[in-house]
Amino acid sequence: MENTSNLIKNANEFLDSLNGINNKLKEIVDKIKNKTIDKTELSNIISTLEKNLEILQDLKSKMEFLEFDSPYKNVGKLKGSYDSEGLQEIASYSTYLRRIASEKKGILERVRHALVAHKIALAHLTEDIGNINLPPNLPLDGSYKKIMFEFPPYLVTTYKEFLDILEPKGRGILTSYTVSLIVIDKGKREFKRVKVEDKNYEKYIKEKFGNAIITSIKRNFSKNKIIDDQYVRRVLAIGYLNAYKDEIERAINEKIDKLLNEEEKKYLNKYLELCLLFREEADISGGILDVRCMEERKLKELELKEILEKEGLYKDGEPIELLKKAIKIKNELSKEISKDILIKKFSEDVFKFYLYKTPDERARSNLFPSIMITPQKGFLSWMKVEGVDCINVLDLKFKLEEELPKYQIPLKNIGGVALYLIHDWKTVEKFNFNKKDIEDLLKKIALIEPIKEILKDKNVDISKLEKFGKVKKEKTKKFLDLLSGL
Repeated sequence: MENTSNLIKNANEFLDSLNGINNKLKEIVDKIKNKTIDKTELSNIISTLEKNLEILQDLKSKMEFLEFDSPYKNVGKLKGSYDSEGLQEIASYSTYLRRIASEKKGILERVRHALVAHKIALAHLTEDIGNINLPPNLPLDGSYKKIMFEFPPYLVTTYKEFLDILEPKGRGILTSYTVSLIVIDKGKREFKRVKVEDKNYEKYIKEKFGNAIITSIKRNFSKNKIIDDQYVRRVLAIGYLNAYKDEIERAINEKIDKLLNEEEKKYLNKYLELCLLFREEADISGGILDVRCMEERKLKELELKEILEKEGLYKDGEPIELLKKAIKIKNELSKEISKDILIKKFSEDVFKFYLYKTPDERARSNLFPSIMITPQKGFLSWMKVEGVDCINVLDLKFKLEEELPKYQIPLKNIGGVALYLIHDWKTVEKFNFNKKDIEDLLKKIALIEPIKEILKDKNVDISKLEKFGKVKKEKTKKFLDLLSGL
């Protein structure tokens, strides 16, 4: 086992050696889009990512074994009494230990982000429904803060808002009720505790146990994260923003071009150009400023204001009215458009992930590591896919995935069934499902009564399914009923 210093040194050297891999991936992706990719070239980059992943996993294991994830555990824990000279030596040594602890924590964080980025990159390169725009824009060397520092302020705000979507504040989604009750059976009282997912738990209890006495009700809430791993959340947020920042910027500029007159645009462009020269140097994530730079920063701010005054953009330390209006419009548009585009792109990819993949496939996939395998509707409230009622389509698909295995019906193409039942054949074909495959599935499930109950509960037009059951014979229906009882 390597000692701590060597491990930190080797990890830093390896991660720094990954600086060029994003550019290489960009070249590969451009060739894939242009259909000029050589299979050997693609195979080589995949092999490189896989080898990197093995090294990163090894580094992570070694660091966790050496407790890099709790580096401050023993720092400053000294017992006994010391004279002034001893205390000075202890203080000096404690400072050294804290520096090493900080290095441990920093390098482990970087390794973890790099490892997650490699997993996601490989999945999006190798899986059919992967988004090939993502791999070149992921922090493959683990330096996600470096990428974020290059973002304009409005994208940093969008980054934080995106993380809030993946991990909302407050408690999670209400998933079920734990009901304690007393059941009277043949004159005897029996205490029971049951878990009920139906919000109409009273009706469920009455149907199941008759005239039971409910003594208490506990509401159960799920974990409040659609993606559980914090490193995955950060890497995805950085990756998607980095991948679509140019598209976002174009959309903002197009909108500004329509809303501002020429004079306002002239003032705004000049202002942005000057501000770019005086960009603040700060730790974006933690909000920690380098104290040594604070005085210099203040001087720069004063210098910037003086220049803005000379250029006629500021008056008495404030933007002139035309500029103030332009800045306000740009800020509002930037936040709105960047969030809309980010959510749209992420929604499209996550929707396809849930639509095409079975639960087992979702569990094995690294397109979105640690994502909920089968989320409830409440976790998808942010999702927006143009022309599709994506939340209800997925909600129905998940219900079908739960029910159909009871009848030995495979789950492949169930997404197409859900699309048809919620929408129409045009939407089914839009998502590249084969119509005949979906029709065959519909014929298999058309006479399953519990499926009809699910559709009724979801306010789906049952006749769309029933017409596929007309060709079934009564014995087929009986056979399916027998299967469900096995």
